[in-house]
Amino acid sequence: MMTMEPDTHHDEEHRTRVHTRFRRAKQILRPLPRRATLHRWPILKNFASAARKTPHLWKFGEREVRMAIYLGSIIAFQPILGFQFVIAFFLALALRANLLVIMGVQLVTNIFTAVPIYIFTAKLGGWLVDNWHLPDPHPGIVAGTYNLVVGGFVVGLIFGFIIDLLFRFFFFQRLNKSVNVKRMLKS
Repeated sequence: MMTMEPDTHHDEEHRTRVHTRFRRAKQILRPLPRRATLHRWPILKNFASAARKTPHLWKFGEREVRMAIYLGSIIAFQPILGFQFVIAFFLALALRANLLVIMGVQLVTNIFTAVPIYIFTAKLGGWLVDNWHLPDPHPGIVAGTYNLVVGGFVVGLIFGFIIDLLFRFFFFQRLNKSVNVKRMLKS
């Protein structure tokens, strides 16, 4: 009679890899607002009790995360550097997006990356306005700001699409489903 011994070495390796991934993820996500630390954020602390009562802000379902990726990407590339977190918070509340993901995407633009990003989005927005004959901005809006907004919207959508593809790829990999890239690009 043959007895099967459990492969303890393989199980231990797997547990170590999973534990290492969790530790790394916790280190990356530590500075972001969480349900327990939301009251420490200067502006968001006024809304901490409401945020704790809404479970969709903390849910990592595919719909909530994908919504947060796209909303966060569009907000991140807009010329509103000081108000991104506040706007992202209210959009996450209103549109039922994941708060942690939408806040994490806001970290793309910071004091070190804002100038190159805004220069690029302004040039791209100017090119789009000129070549696609988009309507002239409202007389009260400066053309440079209009270019920043248009370019930021387009770059945000492209950035969101790339992050969304990566998320779906790893999400389906984790679920051990086959990844059909052609199907991912269609949806």
